[in-house]
Order: sequence, then C-alpha cells, then structure tokens
Amino acid sequence: MAIFKVILRKMINNRWLTGSLFLGLIITVSLVSSIPTYTSSIMQKLLINEFEDHQRKNNQFPGEFYFTDNFSKDVVPSPKEALSEVEQINENLTHKTGLPILTSTQVVFTSPLKIEFEQEDRNTTSQRPARMLMMTGIFEHITLTDGKLPSPTLVDGVFEAIVPESALLEREMVLNTVFKAGENEKSFFIKPVGTFKLKDEQDPYWTMNPDLFNRDFIIREELFRGELLESHDEVIGLARFSTSFDYHAVNNEHISTLLQLEDQIKVEIGKVKNGTIMFHFPIKDILKRYETKGNQLTVMLWSLNVPILVMLAIYLFMVSRLIISRQLNEIAIFASRGAKRSQILWIYFIEIAILGFLAFLIGPYLGLLLCQLLGSANGFLEFVDRSSLPITLMPKSYLYAFLAVLAAIVMVMIPVFQASRQSIVSHKQKMANRKDKFNWYTILIDIGLLAISLYGLTTFYRRQEQLFSMGGNYNELYIDPLLFFIPALFIIGFGLFILRIYPFCLQAIYKLGEKIWSLSLYSTFLQVSRSTKQYQFLMLFLIMTIAIGVFSASAARTINSNLEEQLRYRNGAEVTVDVLWQSRRVSLPALASATEESTDVTPVLNLAEVSYTEPAFEPFMNLAGVESVTKVFKKQNVTAISEGVTRQSIEFMAIEPKAFGETAWFKSSLLLHHWYEYLNLLAKEPSAVLISDTVASSLGVETGDYLTVQWDGSSTGEFVVYGVIEYWPTFNPINRDNEGADPALLVANLPYVQNMMGLEPYQVWMKVKPEVTRSSIYDEIKELKLPITQLSDVQPKIVELKNSALLLGINGTMTLGFLISILITFIGFLLYWVITIKSRTLEYGIYRAMGMPMPKLVSMMVWEQILTSGMACLLGIVIGGVTSRLFVPLFKLSLNPTEMVPPFSVVFDPQDELKIYLFVLFMLTVGLVVLVMFLKKVKIHQAIKLGED
Repeated sequence: MAIFKVILRKMINNRWLTGSLFLGLIITVSLVSSIPTYTSSIMQKLLINEFEDHQRKNNQFPGEFYFTDNFSKDVVPSPKEALSEVEQINENLTHKTGLPILTSTQVVFTSPLKIEFEQEDRNTTSQRPARMLMMTGIFEHITLTDGKLPSPTLVDGVFEAIVPESALLEREMVLNTVFKAGENEKSFFIKPVGTFKLKDEQDPYWTMNPDLFNRDFIIREELFRGELLESHDEVIGLARFSTSFDYHAVNNEHISTLLQLEDQIKVEIGKVKNGTIMFHFPIKDILKRYETKGNQLTVMLWSLNVPILVMLAIYLFMVSRLIISRQLNEIAIFASRGAKRSQILWIYFIEIAILGFLAFLIGPYLGLLLCQLLGSANGFLEFVDRSSLPITLMPKSYLYAFLAVLAAIVMVMIPVFQASRQSIVSHKQKMANRKDKFNWYTILIDIGLLAISLYGLTTFYRRQEQLFSMGGNYNELYIDPLLFFIPALFIIGFGLFILRIYPFCLQAIYKLGEKIWSLSLYSTFLQVSRSTKQYQFLMLFLIMTIAIGVFSASAARTINSNLEEQLRYRNGAEVTVDVLWQSRRVSLPALASATEESTDVTPVLNLAEVSYTEPAFEPFMNLAGVESVTKVFKKQNVTAISEGVTRQSIEFMAIEPKAFGETAWFKSSLLLHHWYEYLNLLAKEPSAVLISDTVASSLGVETGDYLTVQWDGSSTGEFVVYGVIEYWPTFNPINRDNEGADPALLVANLPYVQNMMGLEPYQVWMKVKPEVTRSSIYDEIKELKLPITQLSDVQPKIVELKNSALLLGINGTMTLGFLISILITFIGFLLYWVITIKSRTLEYGIYRAMGMPMPKLVSMMVWEQILTSGMACLLGIVIGGVTSRLFVPLFKLSLNPTEMVPPFSVVFDPQDELKIYLFVLFMLTVGLVVLVMFLKKVKIHQAIKLGED
C-alpha cells in the first residue's frame, strides 16, 4: 500500500507532466483504435458502393441468391420428400449467414405439358407446351389487373390459375378458358381466372421476370403441394430456391460465410439426392473483387497513419524523457538509499500502467468520435454535412488499443531503465561534466533514411515511364501506400540531417558577428548552439508536423483537384443535355437520264435526305437558375481534305464563341495562350476553324491554310485555319481509337456550319448560377416540359467522387493525422518550454539580479524561440514543399493515363498553406505569451534560494 502512496504523491507533484503524458496516451490509443474502426467503415462503404454499382449497371439486385435443381422421378424416387429436405437445407444455410433476408421464394415447376383447348373445335391452332408452377408468397407481391385470385382447391376438377397479362396474347385466349394439360390418363384441366402485374418492379422478390411465365400457369401453393406433389408427383420437374439478402447489412464478418454458401449447399444436398445444381450468386464475384480492393485500401490507410504513429512515439518518448530528467535526483536518491533497480522500475511501471489502463478505457470511445469527424471530410481540412459512415466499435479496436498501450509503456520505460542505473554520485558527476558532443556516426542514420527515400523515388519514376510507355490496365484507382510512407522517411531523414548541421551554422553566424551582437542575441547564440540535444526533439517534432502537413495538403489537394478537373473537362460544362429533334425523310431525284430521241428526263434513282426541325432554344435561355447557355454541335467520323491530302475519323465541334466561352469549363493553362484568345479568333471570321496538332501534322497545314470538311449526309464546307490547339473541352488527345490512330479535332463556328453544311441536332450546354441548387433546375425543366432525351450533370459525379471510399480514406486520414499532429505538437511545444523555463529559473534570476531589464530578457527569449521553434517551422515548410515537388507527381501512377486530361499537375492551395501558417503563428504567439508570464514570476530571492540549494 505504501508504494501506491508514493506513486500517487509523485503523480500529484508532477501533475502537469503526468497530465501531458496521459493526454499523449489517450491520443495514441484513440488514434490506433480508430484505425480498424475507420478502416472497417470505409470498407463497408466500399462494399455497399460495389453492390450499388452492380445494381445500377446491370439492373440486377446484387443480394439475390438462387439455385435450381431437378426433382423429377428420373432423379429422385420421392420428389415430395426430396423437395422438403432441400427446402430445409436452403432455409438453414441461408439463415446461418447472419444476414437479414428480405424475401425467400421457392418456385416449383412441372415438366412441360402438352396444352390443348378443352373445346375440341378450337384445337385447330396448336398450343405451345406449358408448365404448372407454384411461387411461395406471390400474392403479396402482385396486383390483380383482371379476374380473380385462383382457388386453393380444385373447382369441379379444374386447377384455377393466374397468368401475366402478356399470356392472353401469347395463347390467344381470354380468362376462364379451360385447357387440357398432359396426355391420356395423366391429364389435367387448367383455367386461368386472373391476370396480374408487379406491385413493385424493384422488389427483390422478382429474381425471375414474370414474362418468363407467359406460357405457364401459376396455381396456389396449397393446391400444388396438396394435389400434384401428393397424387401426381411424376409430373414434377425443376425447382428454384431464391433468397434475397439485404446487401446493405453485409460486412467483413459475413464474407467468408457467403463465399462458402454454394459449396455448403452442394455438400448438404449431395447427401439427399444426386444431380447438377445451377447457382446464381452475383454477390460472390463482387466479394472477390472487394477482397482485393479491401486489402489494398487497408494497407493504404495504415500507411497513411505510420507518420502519425511515429510522431506519437516521439512525443511519448520526449515527454517521458522530460519526466525522468525532472526526477533524476529522486531516482538517484532511491538508488542511494538501498532501493533495488527492479523496485524503481516497478514504481514507474505501475504509474504508466495506471495511465495506460485509463487510456485503454477512454481511447476507443474517443476513436469513435474521431471516425465520425473523418466521415465528414471532403478534402484536406475541409468538412461537409454528409451522412455519417456506418461506424461501430469493434472488438479489434480494443485489441489495437491494448497493443498501443503496451507499445507506449515500452517507450516510456526506456528512459526509466536508463536512469535507474545511476546513483546520486554518478548523477551529480554526469550533470557536472555534461557536454553536447557531436557523434559523426549518427549522421549515417540520416543519410540512410534519405538514401532509402531517394531510391524509392527513382524506382517510382522508372515504373512510371514503363507504365506510360507500355500502357496498362487501369480499371480502378489504386494508390500505392509507399507513396505516403517514402515521403515520410524523406522528411525525417532530411530533417535530422539539417538538425545535425544546424548548430555549426549557428556557430558560424555567431563567429561572424561576435563583436556586434547585442547581449540578448549573443547569449541566445551561445545557448542554442551549445545545447543542441536540448532542442533537437522539439525541432524535429515541429519539422515533421509542418512538413507532413504541407505534403498531406498538397497530396490530398492534388488528388482531389485532378480527379475533379477530369470530370469537369470530360463533361464540358456543368450541365449538358441532348434535346429531342423532330425529323423526317425527304425523297429527292438524285439522278436523271435522257435519250437522244426524247427530251423527257426520267428519274432513275431517289435519295432520302433527313430533314430536322429545330426545337425552341429560348426556354433554355430563360431558365431562372441558369447563368449562361450555349449550343454545341458535335459530330464524329468527319473527313477533312487539304491539297489532296485526306484525314478521316476526325471529331468535329461547332460552337458560338462568346456563349461557349461563358458556359464551358476549361483550364486556361492548357494552351499557349488564354483560351479566350482562340475563341476571339473564331469570332473574327465565320469560316475560321481551330484544328488539333494531330490534324495539322497529318494534313501538313498551318495557320492560314484552307480545309474542305464533309461527313455522311452533309454538304461540303470550306474553312480557313486560324489556330492550332492541343486541348479543348471534352476532347481527349491521349486516348487512341481501336485502330491506334491519334485523336483529331476541328472547332468551327456553329452559324457558318449550319448555313453551309445543314442543320443537325446539337447539344445544349448550361452553366448554373452558384447559389442555385440542382433540384430547382430539375424541377424547372420538368415544369416547362423541355424535350430532353439525356442529361449529364457534373455535380452529382463530383459528389459521388468525393463520397468514394478511396477519397474518404485519404481525405479523412490525412486530415485526422494533421489535426492530431497539431494537437500533440502544440502540447509538446508548451510543455517543453514551460519545463525549460522552470529548469532555468536560477539562470534567469541571476540575469535579473545582475541588472538585466525585463525587456532584454524577453528579447532573449524571443530570439531563442525564433532560432529554435521558428526555424523548425520554417524548415518544416521548406522540407514539406521540397517533398511535395518530388513525390506528389508520382501520384499520376494511380490514374489512368488514357483519361489524364487535363494533364496531371501538382496543386498547392494557398488556403491550405494559410491554415498551416496560422497554426504556426498561433503556436509561437501562445508560446511567447506563456514564457513571458513565467519570466515575470521569476523573483531574485527565488534565484538566491535555488543557488543555495
């Protein structure tokens, strides 16, 4: 019990250090425990997105699972018993998955039966064979359109059935027509008494289209089981067992069970009957793809957190060193008074274990809050109001929290273990002889880290050249986790290397102005240059935080901006629509012949020309939410001729220059001059045309040359080249066609093209006012009943991109990492300087006793801050910028080179940098204020007392 009193007293006496250590532990545990939680949430979102994409692209419910088996007498001796056992197997195994089941359906068919009208005089037309079938629960999912529901029992020996509406036409019948099914003694009478349609076409119950039953007869389940299975099981054929899982509830725990579901059903059914089972389970292929993507995403998220974990380890080590340095006397006294080394270690172990246990209890719940913050990240240090991620606290989070506590205990116990070897005598001797010596061999660590990072840099650039030269399969965006890990090594190595030589630089500056420095600056130079180890941890800490923040901001902004710009460039404008044009064919006499004997001209061939009626354009111009609108005519496979040289397969675009410039989205830096200047060239001359450099090279034309342009069904047009361009909205100069030809483009004036070459359908491009919502635009379009056949809006695509699992992971993790870095750096900064001031109370008291005024003392502290913390922040910004310029361009490896239009470019957003600068300014300002407050509390009598001690 006494040992706990000692520990409690020691923690209270050092409450600020203990609180700082505890705060570091909580942050460490919460971050580490949030990694599996956030990763699981991102993976869950990724999985749901995969399912939704499958449903959208294939128009198929991804959670459906069904299999078909044969229950005819040729396969099983007792179809009824076999069917019952297989139904039970299906129910048990599908419920064993643990997923909510939306619907579960069994469809049992008879073998195809011969069908005839009961009235023999109507059998002049042959009827196709039909099946009788039952579908469990069908009447809950249909709407009766005519007639009535069938009876659950025989009615005068007749099976009543319902059929789809299309069955009436298929069999040329009306309701209540009686049919004879089967032959001889094995025949039945069937009467369709009602028709139906689907209650909800999106209902996952309908894994089979009802039109597949337009030749069959659906009877009641009770009647099917009571009559056919009991008395006429020889007609039983196939059965289909269908289950619709709620795919929104699928998580990692269900994956292995779902992937084994088919094999388990095969094994269990194989014990009951023989036969070939046909499965349909689209979720299986999705899960296999998801496993690959999930592993990649997990590795990437961990890689993003490695630099932050390294900083947390450095923070814990720094705080523990500060604690031990404050308590070295106490430890030495323990050892001198007979305390064993194990007892000293045990005291500190219990202390850190208590703090670690409390962090273990609190950390995972704080990690949940961090995950919720990450879910709203829309970019680096950008947050939006979006639906929260599916976040739940997992058992793995506590495992990671426990491992984090163990690692933290080890980090804290290292300096304790080193200090426990000293006695009071050795401690005093060491304090008296302590000098900061530079060990040249330590620079090998810095050079090694730099060498590894630069080797990774050259390797990535080599891989980039290989991929771009050979081409590759870029089905999905995947970012190599090493692209985040190697820059962190470069930052640490570069920062350590500079810190090694920084004292020598200070000494050189000190020597240059030794005779002119003021007292405060003179003493600051001496203090900083001679106490490198004292400042090294803090400076390295600040360098890492600022540099990683700059790199993270640039990387996240670059990835987000380039992907968003690709969407905007590909779409051309914010909203593009295809309008319905009325057309008709007009026959014209194309050729005529005449004989010498007769002057009559007789047409011998008629050609059909398509005539279009242009819809009204004014309603688009009058849309309240639209800022500008323009007409854009696009045509593929256009032919251009110049001086006998022909180029085919050209993309043609005709525009109205002024309106196009006001509406379209384009990055002006893509061309040699601002793209408005090219539009002005078009506006000067109606017949002017802009050509891509591929057209210029293939036809051998340049500015001032003439072109003849034509396409199928058009008249010829004469144009004069006014400019050569490489990029233009929607034009991809990289993606070659199937024959390997380079893309080519012509841009002309729309009025001239319509006058010379004919009127054909064009697109309408719109730019929406910034304050207007998309829903209001859509509502206005519906209200005006504009004849739109297709609409492409870039805004939902951007939202979908920002909500993708990959960008959520990158933006969220980078933002969280930087915020945590700021927090622990700020705490470490204040803690370090407060302890430094307290440890130098005697020194400052002596300065005051010697007559140094307070402004001079404050000036000395300001210079010390500038030469340590300020210089570290400046170095962090410089190193972060260098790292960004070296490593951020490598992210183009993760993008499809055939779609990298506009070209990949590194982005430095001034707002991101401003946030970092404001943080640095705030930290230094608060630090100075705190230091000044402590300085003002220093009294001469305290210095004298400390001197006596």
